[in-house]
Amino acid sequence: MAKVMRRTTSACDRFTPRNIAPAEQREIAALAYKFWLARGFQNGSPQEDWLRAQRAVCQQRLRA
Repeated sequence: MAKVMRRTTSACDRFTPRNIAPAEQREIAALAYKFWLARGFQNGSPQEDWLRAQRAVCQQRLRA
């Protein structure tokens, strides 16, 4: 499993803010908002939500 995570992480490393298309940024932002909404707008941090959403979108694109 560690090898899979490393491959996924390294494949997603190119998915940095300067390399993200506006449509992908909107998708990440919408998902990050859903994470915040699911917590009842409390606790956590916007950065954590963004990074979690960014990983999820990247992994979804890798599977496609």
